[in-house]
Amino acid sequence: MTDASQTADNGQEQPVDLRKLLRAINDSFSEDDLRDLCFELRLDFENLPGAVKKDKARELIIHFDRRKRINVLVAAFRELRPHVNIEAIIVEEIDEDPSSARIEIHQADILPQQDKSNTMIASKSFGAIVRMLTREDVRTAVVTFQTDFQAASQQIDQMNDYKQIHDLFQILETQYDLIYRDQKRLPDDDMAWDDIAIAEPELQAKISDMVTLSKSETFAGSNMRWANQLETVKGHLQTAVDGDDLQALEEGVQLLYRVLNRHPTRINAQLVAVASALRLDNLEKAITTISTSLVEADVAMDSMVEEVKSGKSALAGLDERLKALVREHNAWQSIDDEIRRVKAAVSQNNLEELEDAWYDLQPMTQELIDAHSEEEWAANLSKVIADLEPALEQQLNSKVRRLFMRYHTYVGHRFREVDLELLSLCTELQRVGEQIDLLLRQFNK
Repeated sequence: MTDASQTADNGQEQPVDLRKLLRAINDSFSEDDLRDLCFELRLDFENLPGAVKKDKARELIIHFDRRKRINVLVAAFRELRPHVNIEAIIVEEIDEDPSSARIEIHQADILPQQDKSNTMIASKSFGAIVRMLTREDVRTAVVTFQTDFQAASQQIDQMNDYKQIHDLFQILETQYDLIYRDQKRLPDDDMAWDDIAIAEPELQAKISDMVTLSKSETFAGSNMRWANQLETVKGHLQTAVDGDDLQALEEGVQLLYRVLNRHPTRINAQLVAVASALRLDNLEKAITTISTSLVEADVAMDSMVEEVKSGKSALAGLDERLKALVREHNAWQSIDDEIRRVKAAVSQNNLEELEDAWYDLQPMTQELIDAHSEEEWAANLSKVIADLEPALEQQLNSKVRRLFMRYHTYVGHRFREVDLELLSLCTELQRVGEQIDLLLRQFNK
């Protein structure tokens, strides 16, 4: 089970051992108590997978851990079981036992390192507001922005769901490659079935995770045909492995290819759309208003007041970073769409499509290069553009084709970098979303 964190009374985050949390919930809650906990958290107990109490408790923890909201669960647990020593679920160095049973929650570990200071400062700012909710002036200010807090929490939660699906699609692509390579060995190499039988359970598990996530509120009302198609893939692969059925295997692999070829891009576009709609500037206004009320009241809570005030610049930095990434992502998306449109013609030595498209592609790319002129990828693209333009003018088909493919490669690399940076920021924003959830929970008690 992965480790999360909870916020102590002094505002410092402490890591939560989810294995210990599972034991604490299982030991201190009856099944009816667990139903009450789910009701308190606005979850349907019956919809949690599992036939027995411990399985339900495990799925409850997985649900909140996936949503990066484990501290909301811990807060509800503490309220319902105040006699339980919360220190008992804190991670200690001696707990790092590789033989310990863990609940595995798989995520793609490919995100770039990113400055996390703004998200930490912003989350501490909301944490300080939670601790000051006993003040009437703070509660009054929170009332004014309650709708904004709720909207931000929901959107950050949605971003997490899209990112989870995005990560699982990437893992699924890797599993597909393994099974596809083994399929190509059939029917000549009967040993391929052994390798497929080894890879198939992991692929089945990933599909199950994706289907489960597709049932979240984020995807309610959306066209979830891909989830149904993945269920069909599971059936084909199960039949194939059970009976060495090559036809079922080919049908399952072909359907999986179609899903992977179409839907990850759409999921990514939906994530970007939600990120574009996230109004961090509204949260900044809320922090400013609350800070002003505290200053005017001259409260004797200097450290907490400073934590609240520091959230303003942190949120401004996050907002600027998010908007910049969304703008650049959309710009590269437009370039990539245009490249894909003319790629087939270029591969057949037909340069007319590229010549026409280059009037748009060159200035669009140059604008992005100019904004990042000190970076290596920008220098690489500048060099390719400088070589490609005269080659186009001179109708040097072979050279144009090679340079265009290099141009496409560099564009693709930068597009993926921006995509990963946006995904990384989405992950970091979950810290802020969790603190907003804790604030709303405490405020509405």
